Amino acid sequence: MSMEFGIRINPSGSGRSGHEPQGGSRRQQHQQKLKALIDALDAGDLVEATVNYRLLLEFSPALAHSNFARVGQALASTNLALAKRVIEEIYGQSQAIFRRATAPAPMNASPMPSPSSRLGVLVDSSA
Repeated sequence: MSMEFGIRINPSGSGRSGHEPQGGSRRQQHQQKLKALIDALDAGDLVEATVNYRLLLEFSPALAHSNFARVGQALASTNLALAKRVIEEIYGQSQAIFRRATAPAPMNASPMPSPSSRLGVLVDSSA
């Protein structure tokens, strides 16, 4: 009788087999939850923003004891603008979570160079 033993290797390299969250890495999940909170703030939906804030705290309980708790205080006082400003302070406006997914990035239209602009250009194609 032949027995085979195998080791299942987690491709993430974390060594925590069976503990990888569904739907991406922990960082991605955090960003998704934060994006949902920001979207609710943008929509002016206090109830949805509060729910998403609590979901984020459940996911990362340490946030309740950090500067992020100011977001909860702003939500408790129904100040959605302040809540968003606090998030922007903490995470920075350059973060991808603040970019609009629905608005395409403006393209800079540059005219194609005219054939006459190529006169006198030497191209070495021997390489």
